Amino acid sequence: MIQTIFANLPALLFTLALGAALLGLLIWALALQGAASKRTALYFWGLAVGLALIGIIRAIGGS
Repeated sequence: MIQTIFANLPALLFTLALGAALLGLLIWALALQGAASKRTALYFWGLAVGLALIGIIRAIGGS
C-alpha cells in the first residue's frame, strides 16, 4: 500500500498543494474579519506553491 502511495507521489503532492491553497484562502477570509493573521495565509500559500513545484518537477523528471 505504501508503494502505491509513493508511486503516485507527484499526484499526492499536487493534491496536498491544493488543500494548502484552499486552507490559505479560508484563513485569508478569516483575516479580513480580524479573526486570523494574513501572515498565516501567506505561509500556507507558500507551502502550496512549494508542494506544487516539487510535484511538477517529480512528474516531469519521471521519478
